[in-house]
Amino acid sequence: MQRFSLLLIAIFSVTAMKTAKADTGCTLSSQSLKATYQVTTTRGNSESPATTLMLWRDGNKVAHQYPQTKITETWQLIRDTHIKAVRYFDGHKRAIEYQPNERIHGKVEKDFSYRYQLISDGVLAKMVEQETVGEGCNTEVKMTLNDQVQHITLTWLPAFRLIKDFQVEAKGMKREWRLTSLAHPDKEKLDTHGFFAEREAYQSTDYADIGDDHTDPFLTKMVNQGFIEAGASGFYHQDGHAIEGQHKH
Repeated sequence: MQRFSLLLIAIFSVTAMKTAKADTGCTLSSQSLKATYQVTTTRGNSESPATTLMLWRDGNKVAHQYPQTKITETWQLIRDTHIKAVRYFDGHKRAIEYQPNERIHGKVEKDFSYRYQLISDGVLAKMVEQETVGEGCNTEVKMTLNDQVQHITLTWLPAFRLIKDFQVEAKGMKREWRLTSLAHPDKEKLDTHGFFAEREAYQSTDYADIGDDHTDPFLTKMVNQGFIEAGASGFYHQDGHAIEGQHKH
């Protein structure tokens, strides 16, 4: 049995699921924003340098921007059923497009909530609500999930369908995501549409056509460095597998 299937025996919390999707009365949109996270990993007494992940939303599009590597991954929900992924190499202003239902690392992208929120609705439904504090846009729901190999704690912002903080501990390792800033076009100067439009103007190559062109230095470099296939992002088990539901990849 796959390790993550152990989560299936966790208490299914109907309350948590309802809370995760609750209408808090917040007037700020959850569909257009920029959330910045600091990610840290500690093994024993050793803490790795913190990294930054920026989550952007613009309607049915979501992006994970990694400033350290100058790579941005985006996913677009098409007709509520299909997910189109694109990997942007910001330093080169180039893009690799993946068609909806195309297999990446042997897996077809099906769970948009995992990309949209960094944690899937399926995992949220399994978590046990501990406490709800605040109101409106400031509503916070604290949740936990335990199985035989790890302990997960989460503070959820239901008004924005966002993580405020998330920790997973297992086998002497602790990994933490912490929201450091949240920006909305309703409150400040933030052009989420422009963020996606700028990248959509990059020169793009369909993933299926990469093997046909052996003269493009960019493609050759990216293939040799292993950057062509989109990688999983979001929250991970201690073994590096994504925490996204009932299976791993």
